[in-house]
Amino acid sequence: MLLVLLCLLCAAMALEAESFSFVQALELAEKRSEILMLQASAVKRADLSLAEARSRLGPELTFQAAGGYMAFPPEGITVHAGQLGTIPPPISYSIPEEDLIFIEDARNGYFEFSLQLSQPLYTWGKLRSSVQLAGLGLEASKEEYSERKRQLRQDLHTAYFSGVLARDSLGSLEQILDILEEIEEDRRRSFELGSVNRLTVLQVQTQTAEVQRRIVQAEQAYTTALEAIAVYTDLDPESVDLSTGFRKDHPGLGETELKEKALENSPALKKARLDEEQARANLELTRGGANLRPDISVNLSLELSGQTIPWSEPGWEDTWDLNLIAGVGTRGALFDAGRSRHQIDRAEEALGASQLAVDLLRKQIRLQTRQAIEALQLGWAELQEAKAAVAQAEEEEKNASRAFEQELLIREQRDMTRIALLLKRLALLQTEYSFELALYELESLVGFP
Repeated sequence: MLLVLLCLLCAAMALEAESFSFVQALELAEKRSEILMLQASAVKRADLSLAEARSRLGPELTFQAAGGYMAFPPEGITVHAGQLGTIPPPISYSIPEEDLIFIEDARNGYFEFSLQLSQPLYTWGKLRSSVQLAGLGLEASKEEYSERKRQLRQDLHTAYFSGVLARDSLGSLEQILDILEEIEEDRRRSFELGSVNRLTVLQVQTQTAEVQRRIVQAEQAYTTALEAIAVYTDLDPESVDLSTGFRKDHPGLGETELKEKALENSPALKKARLDEEQARANLELTRGGANLRPDISVNLSLELSGQTIPWSEPGWEDTWDLNLIAGVGTRGALFDAGRSRHQIDRAEEALGASQLAVDLLRKQIRLQTRQAIEALQLGWAELQEAKAAVAQAEEEEKNASRAFEQELLIREQRDMTRIALLLKRLALLQTEYSFELALYELESLVGFP
């Protein structure tokens, strides 16, 4: 008895492990999807770009080192003994008495080392605008991540419930196929007895082939849906058992409220507004680089040059020179043939275009919300219609079964009502799927999921 209970418990745990809800699929997709990983990498790169832009506000220390060989070094200045003349005897004294070296001959080697410290003082807002652009780029990248995440959830939702539709359709289709095979067998016997013509047999064979085609279509759609889910969640498709069914309740929210929420939670609209801010910051940056707006900075330079490798011989420091230079520098354009003016005009045009894009996107979001509400309302009406059709078909099937039991109908007539009921249930399943997609589309627009 204990062994039986243990086996039942293990079987229940295995079933629970195979069950895979849509919420679980979302959680795994957000953790494992390469699409979001790539966009997260883009966010990280944008953050590093912002840090780089901020670093330009601080000082910069650069160095330069060089060593070379001079084939023809400059000669020094030397007065040789007696070069200026000689005092005649009896003194006999040479002028100069010995070689006088005023400047030694230059050596072939040459070494140079310099350090330069530069700190911007005033750049007409160019550095500030660069930091602002980088910050806006980071925010835009985050909104792009949100948009990718929203699209991923929609794609996963479509794949998940396409699998649910295909899987649930298979049961009804297989029942229809079994019934049609029975009808075909009955008609074949009737044809052999001569009570019906061959056309009636061919008609049911055509219906059977159509159902077989739909079964193949549903099987392939289910396999494709599982593979799509595996792409997003990185799971084995064969281990996935879809457990979440279609929703059938109407949200019942006002259209005005839905439109406001859609505008408030739209990543695309937020990104468009950031694009407008980027265009404005780029305009300020471009204006800062116009003519007669030079940058001002403090410069501090340390320069060393010599001809002897340090510490390679005594007195090496005599061949080296040291210099320290401190000052304020400026650099700017006086005339550029109108290039800066054209750049400013282009930046102003880009700003105007970004403002138009924001206005257009607001209108498009309101229209998308209206279209989503329309699809949802129509889907709700079609769902109620399909439910009523199923209820009618169930009643007709019950009446036909009772009539068959009372021998008022033949078996084929009873089976036709069973097929009609199964077809209505398939239509209801398709309507539930359409309603689920319409509902999630609206939820995605207004930011509920």
